[in-house]
Amino acid sequence: MAIVEPTTEIRERVALNVDVCIECRSCAAACFHGHHDEPTVHFARIGAAMLPALCRQCPDAPCVMACPADAMRREPTGTVHRTIFRCRGCGSCARACPFGVLAADTFDGEVAKCDLCSDQLQHGDSPRCVTSCPTGALQFIDESAAAEQGLTVLGSRTLGQHPIRRR
Repeated sequence: MAIVEPTTEIRERVALNVDVCIECRSCAAACFHGHHDEPTVHFARIGAAMLPALCRQCPDAPCVMACPADAMRREPTGTVHRTIFRCRGCGSCARACPFGVLAADTFDGEVAKCDLCSDQLQHGDSPRCVTSCPTGALQFIDESAAAEQGLTVLGSRTLGQHPIRRR
């Protein structure tokens, strides 16, 4: 099992203004294209709406601890990243995720995992899903600022057995 080493925790999260989202799925298209045709933005039906959901980048990262192949790890930047060549597609990380945002079904034998577009973050840019959102419904902001503005942090209790509660 992987050992989660102390590192800098990321403070920004992808947040959603549900009143502005038009369910266009531009975020998913940008993510799919930017990650070499690997889907990492998923959608959850909340009432009548289909809302985007992605990895929450948990500080304690249960997915990292659950991965028997050491494919999941926390980068020095603070993001949780999946090493594609180590992933066996066993789904341990998906079952360990308390928010249900890692796809339990695999993509070409691997579990798809959002890394907040770490290549974009290195250059000071926001994740692709945020920059591609035509209405500005997605924002990359501090989690406490999201709460103050009444925004929903993606992956925060939007998937799993019940659409609102953690699984």
